[in-house]
Amino acid sequence: MALTIICILLFTTATVVAYSKLKPKQFGETLPTAPYLFPVFAHTATFAAGDEKLASALKRYAVSEAPIRFRGIGFNFVLLSGKDIIRKALSTANLDWNKISAPLFGGMFGGSEAIVHALQHDNSGIGAKPYPGSNVHPGRRLLRNQILFFSDAFSRGSLDELVPRFVKNLQDWCAESSSVVGSDWVEKPDLYEFVRDILFSCSVDSFFGKNLRQLNPNLDKDFWEYDDNISFLATPMPRWLRPNAIKARDRCHDSMKRWREHAVNESKSLSLQVPEDASWDPVWGLGAIRRRNKLFDATGGLLDKQNRASTDLALLWALTSNVIPASFWYLFEVLASDGLLDRTRMEIAHILGGLNAINEHKFSPADLTNSDLLQSIYAETLRLHVIALITRSVKKEHHIGKWLFPKDQAIIVSSHVEHMNEQWDTSDEKHPCTAFSPDRFLTHEKNESGERRTKFSLDGRQGQWIPFGLGEHMCPGRHFAKQEMIINFAVLISTFDFELLTPKNWRPEDNLSRYGFGTQQPKQKTPFRIRKRAVK
Repeated sequence: MALTIICILLFTTATVVAYSKLKPKQFGETLPTAPYLFPVFAHTATFAAGDEKLASALKRYAVSEAPIRFRGIGFNFVLLSGKDIIRKALSTANLDWNKISAPLFGGMFGGSEAIVHALQHDNSGIGAKPYPGSNVHPGRRLLRNQILFFSDAFSRGSLDELVPRFVKNLQDWCAESSSVVGSDWVEKPDLYEFVRDILFSCSVDSFFGKNLRQLNPNLDKDFWEYDDNISFLATPMPRWLRPNAIKARDRCHDSMKRWREHAVNESKSLSLQVPEDASWDPVWGLGAIRRRNKLFDATGGLLDKQNRASTDLALLWALTSNVIPASFWYLFEVLASDGLLDRTRMEIAHILGGLNAINEHKFSPADLTNSDLLQSIYAETLRLHVIALITRSVKKEHHIGKWLFPKDQAIIVSSHVEHMNEQWDTSDEKHPCTAFSPDRFLTHEKNESGERRTKFSLDGRQGQWIPFGLGEHMCPGRHFAKQEMIINFAVLISTFDFELLTPKNWRPEDNLSRYGFGTQQPKQKTPFRIRKRAVK
């Protein structure tokens, strides 16, 4: 009898909650909740599992242009779906980013409790003037300082230094690769690892200078072991469950400390002082990194050695963990699509006056990154393979559409839900949202002479295409990431011949163990062969 009563109660609860999901408009301003079976536990198991189970649940219960609540032990958030409600939510100043994200800084990057607390309680905003009522110490306006640093690091002057250095590092690697790749075909076990190893060294040296890797010869290996555990580190799970994750993070942490100590000492001993506004510093790398130290010094001791190393590690992770797998996917999707490699080579040759211009150091990166075809492939690659969970919290009771969001309500937006939506299906049904289509972002229009031309466009996609987020906390490095992806692709296919050693139409799956943390890595290895291209 008792078991029967329990079953009836559980069935009734599940039915009521399911009805709230199916009929959200009946509740007016009340936020509807996704179905669950067991009270209290609710969606806990789904979120603890992560991976495919979480991806499936968010996609299954998302309601277009409406919120849907997920709750469980330790969490209660609302998922928003649909471009209009997403635009309204992420463009408002009534949402905070730091309250939800601050705890991640401690777990992912080894930040102390003091800095996590300071981040959570920074209610001053990102503007030059703090929000009214904020009493945050001027030097501890951490969100404002972050904006100031990235504005400097990705300013026109910094990019004019950063991009050419990246191009030269990549070209130098290709020129010196004869011991690895010659004129005869060489088989390799995994295209992702090949691209990853090249880009990590080129990217790190372009941003930090060569000292970081020279002082830490095992950084590459340590970093990718650390990155493989990033989703675990972001959780409050007991650390003894995966001790190697902590060890890998700590080794990376030590590497950043070693680099910073060396930079500080070398700066003191330099006989020729580098100008304050220099875009490049031979010790620190990008000039913005050295200038950031003034922001650190003004925090009244909050940014000690540990927290400076944590901030440096966060910067290293932000610069590499997403753009490198995205660059792999860019190359893979072109190689796996019939005829697309030839199209891209013809496009590059047309822009530069021949493929050899890349090897002769005679090209403008902007010419490539403005290519309509190359931009469309870039946008489609990110649509398919970037899975970001954009998080916000409500600063004060706030309406979004007809729904009332209470103060401190956590909100998330899933790029995966929005990118894997039938809104991306083409009218001819040949290119569903789940498939790669290099021309998906190309439009056809007539110029003044009446000639038809193809143009890359994101018009009408705001709130639909969100690999970098949206609003004031949109990824500040997105422009450099785009250049890095396209330049890497152009240099590699102009220098080498590639052939996939995989069955026709085969593609590796996205490894959803990193669900929510950006670009997904491939789940399976991609064997291939490579050789130097003959100069024509």
